[in-house]
Amino acid sequence: MILSRTWPLILSTILLGDSCRESTSGDHGVRERWYEVQPSYSTARPAVLGPIVFFGTGDGRIIARDVSTGAAKWDTKVANSVVRGGNILVSNGVVVAPILTSTVALDAQTGAQLWTYSAPDDTTDIAPGSFAGPGSVVQSRIDADGTTVFIPAWGASVGAVDLLTGTVRWVWRPGTIAGDTAASGVFRSGSMGVRVSGDTVFATMWHYLNRAGVASEAWVVALNKFSGAEFWRVPLPYHPGGVLIQTAPTVYQNLVIVHTLAGRTYAIDRATQSIRWEFTPPGFTNSTVSGAELFGDQVYVDGGNSKIYALRAADGAQVWSFQISTQATTDMLATPRRLYFTDGQTLYILDRNSGTAVATTGQPHTTDPLFASPVAFSQGLVFASVADGAWCFEEP
Repeated sequence: MILSRTWPLILSTILLGDSCRESTSGDHGVRERWYEVQPSYSTARPAVLGPIVFFGTGDGRIIARDVSTGAAKWDTKVANSVVRGGNILVSNGVVVAPILTSTVALDAQTGAQLWTYSAPDDTTDIAPGSFAGPGSVVQSRIDADGTTVFIPAWGASVGAVDLLTGTVRWVWRPGTIAGDTAASGVFRSGSMGVRVSGDTVFATMWHYLNRAGVASEAWVVALNKFSGAEFWRVPLPYHPGGVLIQTAPTVYQNLVIVHTLAGRTYAIDRATQSIRWEFTPPGFTNSTVSGAELFGDQVYVDGGNSKIYALRAADGAQVWSFQISTQATTDMLATPRRLYFTDGQTLYILDRNSGTAVATTGQPHTTDPLFASPVAFSQGLVFASVADGAWCFEEP
């Protein structure tokens, strides 16, 4: 499927006040705390550590900003390209950001660069006289456990890197895969999302079964977080073509829940590797790159049929649905009160428990409609990378 780009036209009105600005779109608006200009936009979700929020930019910088005012604490150039990972992560005083074909780490207090990691080459159908490209971390969702950061990449690979030193502890790769039809056995594959739980790193992976990707499959893989040894892998039962899964798993009790580009959600029992439940909504039309978002006992997904669903995490039963115009274009965010997602032009804010709309808004201070990054949340404030700016508003 092709990701739909037919986004609705949303008009935003900016009203200036004494201490804040109210940005409105549609019937409701949000109350702005601050807005700071920065080059272009990043696709990576910002990360928050106490009084500091970390943003990526469109010209390859990481900027640490005061959560209350937006003032820059430090600004470090890390690349000559957009910060294009799925999320920025901060753990144990270290900020980690996937860029394009490398992942960088910075000291959270000073912005000093600590290390750079490049994933193994993406050995994709290499023609005679050609060379393998570097492993891509575009839209990679990384995770950490306080000492190690786990980095998925195209190739496919998952790398475990020491947070403080950048020492590579281990790298997992899938090896030769049964079902490949070419004599070389080398096809395009990628891992784009990981989640740490206990002693295990859960990773999603897609893999072409033939050179053109007309037939492909998606897996969930469980790895020993200390050694990278593979505990198990579960191929998902739906086999269309192309890149099937881009998002990170989420873990609810003994279930590993994953969401595919085809709008299907699977819950895998981590002990038995059986699929405990599957949710396939009717009328799938739009591919969705948004992952399953868990909060409490509910998981939130984009059905690919112009609806957002809340499901019971234990059994996949539908709790509520919300109609949208197309599909979510970034990962969602659930807070104790709200659910946030964007269809590209509009940021929707729902009551998390009932699925009713609380607010909608377009981007502030710009004519560019694109919400490029998922939002982040801390202590009643919401943060987003928007076109040519870093934005903060109060949770409505």
